Amino acid sequence: MKKARDLFEALATSPLDMAMLEEGRVGFAIPEYQRQYDWSEDNIIRLYYDALNGFARTSESGDANAFTFLGTLILVKEENKEEDFGGLSFAVVDGQQRLTTLSLFACALSEALRRHIKKTEFPSSVDEALKKWLEEEVNERLYALYECAVGSQRISPKNTFPFPRIVRHDDSRGRSKATSDYKSAIARFLDGFSEYVDSEKIEYVPPTLGSGTDAEKLASNYQLVRRLIGNLNDAGWYDDTECEQFDISWIPRAQCRTLFERFSDYIKNDSERNRALDRIIKHEELHALTRTLLFASYFCSCIVLTRVTTHDESAAFDIFDALNTTGEPLTALETLKPRVINFEKRLHGYAGTPSESAFSTIDGNLDQRFSDTAKKQAETKDLIVTFALYLEGKKLSKDLAAQRNFLRQSYDNAAKNGTDSARQFVQALADATQFRRYYWERDGIEELGRFHRSETVDEVQLLSSFIADMRTSLALPLLSRYWTDDLKHSGEMRFVDVLKAVAAFLVLRRAATGGTAGIDSDFRAVMAPSAGRGSSRKFGLCAGVNHDNPLLSPDELKDAFKALLTHKLKNLTKEVWVGMAAANPLYEQSRELVRFMILTAAHQALPSGDTPGIWNKSGIKASVHTNSFLTYGTWRGDHYATVEHIAPDTVPKHGWDIPGLYRDSILRHTLGNLVLMPARENSAIGSDSWEKKRKFYLALTETSVADQDRRIEEAKAAGISFSKKTAVLLQSGTRLSLLDPLRSVNDWNADVVVCRGRNIAELTWDHVWPWLN
Repeated sequence: MKKARDLFEALATSPLDMAMLEEGRVGFAIPEYQRQYDWSEDNIIRLYYDALNGFARTSESGDANAFTFLGTLILVKEENKEEDFGGLSFAVVDGQQRLTTLSLFACALSEALRRHIKKTEFPSSVDEALKKWLEEEVNERLYALYECAVGSQRISPKNTFPFPRIVRHDDSRGRSKATSDYKSAIARFLDGFSEYVDSEKIEYVPPTLGSGTDAEKLASNYQLVRRLIGNLNDAGWYDDTECEQFDISWIPRAQCRTLFERFSDYIKNDSERNRALDRIIKHEELHALTRTLLFASYFCSCIVLTRVTTHDESAAFDIFDALNTTGEPLTALETLKPRVINFEKRLHGYAGTPSESAFSTIDGNLDQRFSDTAKKQAETKDLIVTFALYLEGKKLSKDLAAQRNFLRQSYDNAAKNGTDSARQFVQALADATQFRRYYWERDGIEELGRFHRSETVDEVQLLSSFIADMRTSLALPLLSRYWTDDLKHSGEMRFVDVLKAVAAFLVLRRAATGGTAGIDSDFRAVMAPSAGRGSSRKFGLCAGVNHDNPLLSPDELKDAFKALLTHKLKNLTKEVWVGMAAANPLYEQSRELVRFMILTAAHQALPSGDTPGIWNKSGIKASVHTNSFLTYGTWRGDHYATVEHIAPDTVPKHGWDIPGLYRDSILRHTLGNLVLMPARENSAIGSDSWEKKRKFYLALTETSVADQDRRIEEAKAAGISFSKKTAVLLQSGTRLSLLDPLRSVNDWNADVVVCRGRNIAELTWDHVWPWLN
């Protein structure tokens, strides 16, 4: 009987280590029973983000925290089934999706390096020794990346023949073109890449990969990987991601230097090495090449898989089953707790301490509410991202290793300052879970009366719901700086003032730019320490490890928001903003924002008596009983739950101002052509003419039962049916007064849409701008 140690071998391995197995002769074969290559875009982006964050962490640490761990690869060493293949084949039982994707990254990085070395113009002040060294570094990385994707067979003492590292079961690797037969998309792709490497071309254009979803997925994923690699040197791209760009000023640090393979070979003297790095830092022309070079080095050596190798396919499947039933790993908070307990035990014991009480709060908001471990892990990761921003103004990824390291280091730093500081750290974590529970989650927002007085709770619930529905989680650490759980008793006006300022900034920023367009980076800028490199638009709102950072006054915070808006929009005036907001296709960019703006415009307003289709607030006396739309009940209610087009989304054949409304692909999606309706109600009329749709709106807005019944009959006669939900609303006496301005529009055309869009934007500005001013 075999001994346990003989069943399999498990080792940590990198992409380059994998390629160099068996002296570089290793090839991987995807068995027939494996599914096609189908890794999703989300998986690829997650891999890239994790690798970028690990790459950035090399500036802080050379230990395990700087590596990117990618899971397990299970291989079976098999007899050579390819008759003319001179390498050694391993069947891939688990990990083909990751292995294939890593090959795509190796090819895309090789292409990017060739492009950068070709277009980089070395300044005249860069001496030949430095230039020669960088060129050799690039050549070394190009060779390593090639090895990750393509192997070489020794044919004779002077000749080699390439082979794809990865093939599928119906491919045959040979030692010549005559004996090689590649049918699968991945084999053809890598075979084509080997020919590209031998050419002078900069861009790799893959050969025809065949038909089917496998080939299509491989081709589309390679284009995605190329785009992602293309963002490596785009500082602006990082604003909308959880990643931090590797700063070239970090390269003198010891652990970053190790990413240069040929440094000591070409520049022998320490002082010369330091001068060489200083020259790279000084010359921005070299930054893109250097960053790409170092990331390629990181990719080859610092992305880590656990390689499990066996000769027994049955054992391989048993290992696979075992590894896939081990469950979700411990959250970063769960790994912090023993550290806190040990700290308290060194004093007088953990039981009864403020730390125990804080963890009880944490457990109540996480463990007791998320019995599904995967959901609890996801919630915890989101929480710690916002907590890192709250505490240190730090941009932290969702990578589990990075989060564990952050909590460990931050807690240790707090503990160095004494017991009170350590306990304050844990209490801040507990407060973060409490705040997220009640100001981010829908059922928690329902209970905000426990923190706010009756006079303010509705507005707080509305604005908190709006921020949550906009998925703007990075607003949470900012808001929590002004929050305590006894607001009702200690005075809440400052918090409400800040909440309104955040909501106003969110509306003004998103409506003007359309997409998110770096809004997360703006919230990070507010929290980031105000001292240090690039701090001119960093405002220092983070608490600090010891919670001793000064708190910005609400007016200072508003000034920060206005500075960020001015920087983004250049000219921050009502006229400029209204023009941008009215022209953006906001239906496609944020329907929750559209809902908020339409409700804001109609709030305490009446239909204009002069211009059909718009609202008027001039000279109107406010009344809580008339058109009071900006309420939590309205936001959460069914009456105005969905955003619908007035002129149809798809171009109709008749019944509309087709030359005007459909002159481009944008106008129909702007504010002026949008309306709020009960859920899915507008689908009842579809793409019928404006004449019919107007009857529909008239039926929904009549003030008397008799007139409403008459309008409903007219609508039915025109072929319009009402959903059961809307029929119940009408029968209960409900009228949709938000649609009142549409009653007076006889002809729905482009001019009406433009005018109505500007009207909604103007009234929104008038309402929210004072929250910032």
